[in-house]
Amino acid sequence: MNHSQGNADRLTLFWPFCLVSLSLVVFLGWQVSLSVRQYIGSVRIAEQQDLLDAQAVQTEAKFQSMVMDLMALARTDPDARKIVDKYGIKYNPAPSPAQPADEVAPKSEPSPNVPK
Repeated sequence: MNHSQGNADRLTLFWPFCLVSLSLVVFLGWQVSLSVRQYIGSVRIAEQQDLLDAQAVQTEAKFQSMVMDLMALARTDPDARKIVDKYGIKYNPAPSPAQPADEVAPKSEPSPNVPK
C-alpha cells in the first residue's frame, strides 16, 4: 500500500508541473513573437526615415537653388528685390576650411603675474 501511495503522489505532481511548463512555454513564445514584431516595425521605420532624409536633402537643394535664383534676379528686378528685403534673405557663402590650431594661434608670452 505504501508503494501505491508514492506512485499516486508522483502522478498528482506530474500534471501541475506539465501545466506550469506549458504555460511558461506559451508565455515565452508570445513574448518572442512580440519582440519579432517590434523589431520588424523598427526596421520599417528606419527605412522610412532614410527615405525621408533623402527627400529632405533633395528639397533643401531645390530650395537653395530657388533662393540663389531669387538673389540673382533681385539684382535686376525690383519686385524680386522687394521680396528679398521683406524676408531679409541674405547669401552666406560656406566658410572656408579651418586652419589647424598650431598655425592659427600665435605663441604668447607668459604673464608676468603668474609665478613659475
